[in-house]
Amino acid sequence: MQVLLVSTLLAYALATFFRVKERVAGRTMHLHANLSFGLGLVCNLILALEIFALGESHLQYRTLFVVGALSLSLSTAAIERVLKENFFSIFTLPVSFVFMVCSTFVDGKLAGAHFAQSWFALHLLLAILGECFFMIAALSSLTYLFVVRRLKKKNRLRAVFFFPPLARLDDLTFKLIVSGTVVFAAGLAAGLYGNLRHFEAFAPGGKHIFAAVLLLFYLALIVARRPFKLAGNRLAVLAVTGFALSIGLIVLPDNELHWKPLQPTVQEAAK
Repeated sequence: MQVLLVSTLLAYALATFFRVKERVAGRTMHLHANLSFGLGLVCNLILALEIFALGESHLQYRTLFVVGALSLSLSTAAIERVLKENFFSIFTLPVSFVFMVCSTFVDGKLAGAHFAQSWFALHLLLAILGECFFMIAALSSLTYLFVVRRLKKKNRLRAVFFFPPLARLDDLTFKLIVSGTVVFAAGLAAGLYGNLRHFEAFAPGGKHIFAAVLLLFYLALIVARRPFKLAGNRLAVLAVTGFALSIGLIVLPDNELHWKPLQPTVQEAAK
């Protein structure tokens, strides 16, 4: 497992280096970047599967960081392949690297037989993956606002050279919101399906309700895009606001029926 962790860290670090070099120096290094990125994704995926398989009837805190790194890298790979944009990689790959490092320091487990179910793994991956798309949409929006401000100043050439065009950023932001909404909705649907089957009396907690409200917020953005002409600064601000709201899914307490921390004595026995 340590070999997989080190390999993932090294691969993500190399992929970041090559992407930054491409952007700053203007040199094409697709082969080097793609190979290192692909190696990191494979190692990250195998590591996540190993940790989940060993979890049995509990969920390790480190799993959340490993799956977070995997989800962010998967969304980055999708953007590079489908949307043909690697600008965001110079920001997202370092975050994946940090998540992997953090996974080595966290300890503790959460009790619950449902953590060993395949539907929970799917729910966790898709929900976090949707969050990653929302985060990158916010990053695209912040870049848009920064470029607009930079273009109003004297150094216009550098702003145009390093960053994607404004129209491109606006289009990417909307497409990322759509992608995130679809994936996030699928994750919530998988969680709802599993909860209804696993628990005899399932009662949605505050986090479940907040997740549904967040989904409605992004659906409203998608529907209002054309009739209300949501674009430019307005879309950028709303995308950043949506991601800021989504952070509540991390800090809000969940139903104790689903997330019950193991006591220290129980954790020792689980090891």
